[in-house]
Amino acid sequence: MNFGFGTRKNPMPLPFREDRPRWKQVHGTSVVEITAPAQECGEVDALWTRLNDYPIGIVTADCVPLLLARQDGAAVAAIHSGWRGTEARILEAFFQALPPELSNPRDWTVRIGPAIHACCYEVSEELIARFETTFREISRSVIEPAPRKLDLIAVNQAICEKIGLPIESVHADCTLCAKESDGAFRYFSYRRGDRQSRQYSMIFS
Repeated sequence: MNFGFGTRKNPMPLPFREDRPRWKQVHGTSVVEITAPAQECGEVDALWTRLNDYPIGIVTADCVPLLLARQDGAAVAAIHSGWRGTEARILEAFFQALPPELSNPRDWTVRIGPAIHACCYEVSEELIARFETTFREISRSVIEPAPRKLDLIAVNQAICEKIGLPIESVHADCTLCAKESDGAFRYFSYRRGDRQSRQYSMIFS
């Protein structure tokens, strides 16, 4: 399995093919299977494919990138899970959209990429309350480890554990505050002002 998470210096960690899929992320829960090169996918936040040697990916600048792979190598997926997608349970929507023979989360693994962490993600009390209402099965201290600090990484981890999706790894970097050894910021961050630039999270089998 080949995968990578981009950075500010290297936004595209794997080379896209010229006939890459075309898609537009909209912070929703739409899922599409990539069945042919150069596929026009429309507005979608979760891509998956059974094609071999065909990279797929999503772009982020604080949202949570999720890269999934079937343990038997039959398929891979890339999911964009910001606060809207997380609240709308995009990960669960992804598995519901799969064909029955591929829809058991226990047959997959997930790598959670760099995203904004609770150390920097201050949100409104209203949004915290919405998450607590939506995710009553998750402890409040997990959702909000400090006042008005939303932990999207922890919420996504809790969702994975609930549905039985094995977590292969969780990236330690926060996209807003992580820095290189020279002091330069390591990632693009929407919260920090990067409105047009994004880094890719990519995977292929």
